[in-house]
Amino acid sequence: MRSHRRRGKPRYVAVSDELRDGIRSGKWAPGDLLPSEAQLCSQFGVSRGTVVKAIDVLLTEGLLQRRQGVGTFVSRPALHRSPGYLLGFSETVRRQGRYPTHHVVEERRLSRTEALQYGCDEPAMLFERIRLVDGVPWAIHTALLPMRIVETVPELYGESSRVADPEFSLYQTFDDSGLEIDHADETINVRLATEREAELLGIELPAAVMLVHRKSFDDEGRLMELIEAVYLQDTYTYDARLVRQHRVAVLAGGASPKGAGSAE
Repeated sequence: MRSHRRRGKPRYVAVSDELRDGIRSGKWAPGDLLPSEAQLCSQFGVSRGTVVKAIDVLLTEGLLQRRQGVGTFVSRPALHRSPGYLLGFSETVRRQGRYPTHHVVEERRLSRTEALQYGCDEPAMLFERIRLVDGVPWAIHTALLPMRIVETVPELYGESSRVADPEFSLYQTFDDSGLEIDHADETINVRLATEREAELLGIELPAAVMLVHRKSFDDEGRLMELIEAVYLQDTYTYDARLVRQHRVAVLAGGASPKGAGSAE
């Protein structure tokens, strides 16, 4: 530990400063396992109690996360979503000043019978991709696109396909092709990650993941895409504005109380 860190500061503050600097400088990247408490005690020449207090400071700041039975990890800054606005992954990441990329795990054509297993009632293309933020694995996206759409967009199919391009954006491709999504239905659940998901995301088990299921439709109600996304639980946040039941009843009756608004 640098000697000037000790002057006028409790030891645990000095240790937390050193760890914070290491995280911000990239010594430990998001998702990395921090050295054990015993290793940190040896590295900084302090007691276990001092290390525990230092880690608690960074846990409170959100820079670290503790996983029972595994260890303490550097947090991955969460992507923030607001309901009521349909944005693609790339759009969401760029709006937060970060850099989205991906790589394709699987790409194959599905018969109607195979597509039905995912909830798509027609032949479709399946694209499974690892989505990355600033080069760090963030999510697994499995997208099903009906063949009636895929076959009209050269960037999605055949020799002209751009899906393998790390900077490919599905929603941007839709926009460029004049395809407009009118609305989408989305559900969110939580469960433990599978071994395959842990391997693809580069995480240790056990780990919680957020499941996002979304069906998007055009203005005639025809399916445009079906997405099954797996996010690490600590990389996805979702805000909603909720209204108490008596206010809903008032709104349903035609009144519009001052200050009432729709979900963002």
